[in-house]
Amino acid sequence: MAAVVLVILGWVVPAHAEDVSVPPPPPGTRNMADTPFRLTLPQAHLFGDWGGLRTGLEERGITPTLTFAMDALGNPSGGQQHGFRQASNLGLDLQFDLDKLLSLRGASFDVSFSERFGESLSEKDIGNVFSVQQVFGGQTYRLVNVAYQQRLLDDLVQLQVGRIAAGDDFLVSPYNYVFVQNAFNGNPVGVFFNAPGMSAYPTATWGGVVKAMPTERMYVMGGVYNGDASIRADRRHGADWSMDGPLFAIVETGYQINGRGGDAGLLGNYKAGFWYDDHEFTDFTTVARGHAPGVTRGNWGVYGLFDQVLMRFGGLDSNRGFGVTGSVLVSPDQSISQMPLFATAAVVARGMFLSRPTDVAALGVAYGRFSDDLQDSQRRERVSNPAVGVQRYEIALELTYRLRFRGDALFFQPDLQYIIHPGGTGRIADAFVGGFQAGVNF
Repeated sequence: MAAVVLVILGWVVPAHAEDVSVPPPPPGTRNMADTPFRLTLPQAHLFGDWGGLRTGLEERGITPTLTFAMDALGNPSGGQQHGFRQASNLGLDLQFDLDKLLSLRGASFDVSFSERFGESLSEKDIGNVFSVQQVFGGQTYRLVNVAYQQRLLDDLVQLQVGRIAAGDDFLVSPYNYVFVQNAFNGNPVGVFFNAPGMSAYPTATWGGVVKAMPTERMYVMGGVYNGDASIRADRRHGADWSMDGPLFAIVETGYQINGRGGDAGLLGNYKAGFWYDDHEFTDFTTVARGHAPGVTRGNWGVYGLFDQVLMRFGGLDSNRGFGVTGSVLVSPDQSISQMPLFATAAVVARGMFLSRPTDVAALGVAYGRFSDDLQDSQRRERVSNPAVGVQRYEIALELTYRLRFRGDALFFQPDLQYIIHPGGTGRIADAFVGGFQAGVNF
């Protein structure tokens, strides 16, 4: 397989020549996006076979995964004040192969839990909007996924229903998961400023996804979700299963070049999508007009993202190489979209050094521009309250290097970031951020 940089991430990769061989993922894994990424670390384990327990469970159709990740960062210059904070995530995922357990071919069931703790450097010390710690958010114990997956017609159709998150399946590129800055990691963060119904790990909501592959290189998928953002509050612990929220819907199509058996070219993935959120949104043109602000129901946006290998380090069977990725998100109604334009661009290299074939280096930039109508409303508010700032844009730069150890069960990742125009107002000094991310798959 000519997947040079597509499988760059330290979270999970298929077996290949330079990595410790690991078993393939069970059918119906939680993430249905056409990438090898999943929200767990790789299936090489720090404590091996757990004294035979893992093998026994997997033979019966139960795959447990226990992971820990921590972001520890500080800002020695810039921001509102200088500080150092850590945020951590302890995750437990249980995947049930229902073919083995109940003879339901192509079926699986997933249950996952999260415990998050720590503090936000962005919130406490810097004052910027793109969190510098990707594992901050939902700082409590939480039930995450409770989901049933079914593969049909030789995997040409995939279904998923239950307590799921849209960000597991849509707006996904595996390149983004090497970053610590939340503007990249998981999903391009701009969508969350305009669509409160969009969900991402560790929060989940009722939803359903259908994915179909009309050709071996193309997919089309759509999802509908209970968009009620209030059920994801920390105090609910993921246990509020009500369905009172407005609809959130999203569709995506993708096309892959190369990367199939017999392909000698360089792998690329190209995706485009559309979302609709049926929440009521404050109309910025009616804010600070001497009367209660008006509201508008429904917002929408479009997006595109890609990742493309540019160069191999080694032969056709090598997974070392260099690639680029980028995304553009547009939510055009500036009267209700807080951030109508968001974009990312990055370069990623895996195995730059022959002695470290699975290490990953990455350099990226993320840009978000605030709504003109929002800025106008803030200028009106500032007339009576000088403390109100006018938000224009924020930029995040990141340089990071992930070192992987012990069969990729352990990684350590020094990280540098620079935040330009924190908070978008120009009132906060640009911030230099340094520290590390570390993770382990037990």
